[in-house]
Amino acid sequence: MNFEKISLTARLTSYMRQFSDIPFAKEVAIRLRAKEAFEELLRDSELRPEDLLWYTPILEIRYKSVAETIRKSGATQVLELASGFSLRGLAATQDPEFTYVESDLEELTGEKASLVADLRRQYRLAEHGNLHLVTADALDRSQLRSAAKSFRRDRPIAVVNEGLFPYLSASEMAAVARNIRSLLAEFDGVWITPDFSLKQDVQDVSEQQRRFRRVVAAATERTLYNNAFDSDDQLLAFFDGLELQARVLNAVDAAPNVVSMDVLNLPHQILDEAKPKLRLWVLSADRARQ
Repeated sequence: MNFEKISLTARLTSYMRQFSDIPFAKEVAIRLRAKEAFEELLRDSELRPEDLLWYTPILEIRYKSVAETIRKSGATQVLELASGFSLRGLAATQDPEFTYVESDLEELTGEKASLVADLRRQYRLAEHGNLHLVTADALDRSQLRSAAKSFRRDRPIAVVNEGLFPYLSASEMAAVARNIRSLLAEFDGVWITPDFSLKQDVQDVSEQQRRFRRVVAAATERTLYNNAFDSDDQLLAFFDGLELQARVLNAVDAAPNVVSMDVLNLPHQILDEAKPKLRLWVLSADRARQ
C-alpha cells in the first residue's frame, strides 16, 4: 500500500486521538488536517458524527494498553511496525534508556520525520539519539532485520503493531507473523498486538460500521478483516504453528484513565459492549521448541 491510499485512515485516526490525552495527538491532527478529512468523510458517506465518534475511546484504549504493556514487559527496546503517526516512540524516548524504532512506508516516514523535528523545536524536547524512524515493509524479513540493527542483544525487545493486520490478507498476515517470530528467535522479548480478530466479532456490527468499512476499503483498496479467524481454537493453533506462547489481556483493563469518553460525552455503554472484543495479545517465542 502506498501513503496516498492509507492517508485517509491515518487522518481519521489522528482526528479521533486528539480528544484523548495521548502525547502529541492534537499536534498530529492539526498537521494532517484531520478535521477536514473527517468532515469530508461525513459528507461523502452520509454518516453522522455519532456514527463514528464511538470509536474514539477504542483508539485511545488501544494506544494506552499497548504503551502500558510495553512498560510492564520491562523491554527497553521497541520495534513498531506500520507505526503511522502515533508518535509513541517520540514520547517513549524522552527516557534516554529507551531505544524505539518506528517503521513504516517511505513517504509516511519522511513526513513524520519533518513533524518530529518541528515538535522537538516547539517543545524543546531532548534529543538522545534513541528514536529511529526507518522505512521498512513488515512483509520483508530483511528490512525488519535491518530495522532492528540498533538493538542490543543483551536487552529484551518488544515488537508492536496496532491496526496493521486488519488490512492484510491471511497469507500476508502469516508472512508478517513469521518475520516477527524470526526476530523473537534472535532477541529475548515479546510481541504485543491487538490486531488478531475473530469472525464473530468483526461480523457483528451495525450498518453504519459496514458503511464506514466500505469507505475505508474503497480508499485503501483493501477489504478489512479478510484474515479473521473462525474461532479461538484456530487462532491458538496459528500461534502454536509459529512456536509462540500466547497470553491474552483485556485492553480496557490494561488502559489507564480513558479521557475521551468524558470529553465527547459518550455513553459508557460503548465500553461495556466493546470490552469483550478488545483483546491484547502478548506473544513470546517458545524456547523449549527451538
